[in-house]
Amino acid sequence: MGTIKVEPGWQSAYLLHARPYRERSLLVTLLTEEEGKVTAVARTSGKQGGLIKAALQPFQPLKIALAGQGSLKTLKGVETLSLPVPLSGDKLYCGLYFNELAVRLLSELAQCPELFQAYHQCLLTLASEERHEPVLRYFEWALLSHLGEAPALELDAMGEPLEAAGHYALVVEQGFVPAAHGRGYAGAMLLALARQQLATDHLAQAKHLARILLRPHLGDKPLRSRELFMKRINNKD
Repeated sequence: MGTIKVEPGWQSAYLLHARPYRERSLLVTLLTEEEGKVTAVARTSGKQGGLIKAALQPFQPLKIALAGQGSLKTLKGVETLSLPVPLSGDKLYCGLYFNELAVRLLSELAQCPELFQAYHQCLLTLASEERHEPVLRYFEWALLSHLGEAPALELDAMGEPLEAAGHYALVVEQGFVPAAHGRGYAGAMLLALARQQLATDHLAQAKHLARILLRPHLGDKPLRSRELFMKRINNKD
């Protein structure tokens, strides 16, 4: 599935988070294609409200209609575009991680159509591919790129092409600079991340790089999705 197309007055969206709000309403956080992260009130009373509530499920491709001029919108209409993206087991926790990152790091009403498409595609890839860890790295990188915090992956800080056989250190606000052999990040990993072709032996370094770049934005508050995933892993043992 490629881009999602909807008629004028509506826009594509995914639910990121929902909680009860006043009587018979939900306060929902949505990732939308046209307006970015949006907070809206969804009234759930009556027949129409029941249909809206039923449609507002995680990983469900939606089309929505919003009203309101301020930062808090009203959800006027919701329809499903297809079946939900089927995530279960470890992949479900990966999807929850995507959602939590988006809720915490995106600014309200900041357009991010490329990130919306990256989110959509990463969900589809997550559902269809056996390995889930590379997809985590691809979404993290798409989010960092949107935030302006992703250094170039194919050129070093001097504008020279990265070499697959080389090793590189990350210099904050500059990019990657050549490092002694065996130190820093492998050029092959950086190039593979740029092309979304991470191999198994790239994953540890790619994860370390993402953690380093995300840490200033996430602060000390732990990620709930990560805690739930670790609890699941421990229960397996």
